[in-house]
Amino acid sequence: MLCFASVVCWLFANAQGAFVKAALDNIFVYLPNYLIHEFSHRFWCALRWQWWCYASGNGMQTLVPLALCWGALRLRGGRYVLPVLIYWLGTTLYGAGMYAADARASALPLTSSDMLSNAAPGTVKGDWHYILQPLGLLEYDVWIGKMLVFLGVFCLVLAIWSLWYYWTHMEQYLTEKEL
Repeated sequence: MLCFASVVCWLFANAQGAFVKAALDNIFVYLPNYLIHEFSHRFWCALRWQWWCYASGNGMQTLVPLALCWGALRLRGGRYVLPVLIYWLGTTLYGAGMYAADARASALPLTSSDMLSNAAPGTVKGDWHYILQPLGLLEYDVWIGKMLVFLGVFCLVLAIWSLWYYWTHMEQYLTEKEL
């Protein structure tokens, strides 16, 4: 357990490093996260609920892998896909943390929901600015972002550990299934 916590803390301290960025911010998970994020904006903004319109992108992007993780836990063989789903959840939390920490500064580039145009850094406010401002939490954007990045790194380590655990205990699960 101490080793697990040490790895999480070390990776969190190096969250901007090449390894963590490559593990949690790559095209394989960015694309589904991006599509869920932008399509949920399109869907929920049609209802004209201003705050939920901004929150829906990150909200749905996090709820989809979370719901799939819950569903995998409920299925008998679901534990075998759980490491992948936990990893996906970690990438979502990591990305949300990066943009949440940038809520006031608006230094990160943003992609518009038309999926064709990009906004230069600082020209428009991101979702997290409009999520945190009405709640009075905008001044805590960096702290909230770091907390989300920590949870993302935690999920990465948990996914790797659970993959190792299921792999090394496969024989035990197979004998349970036969009984």
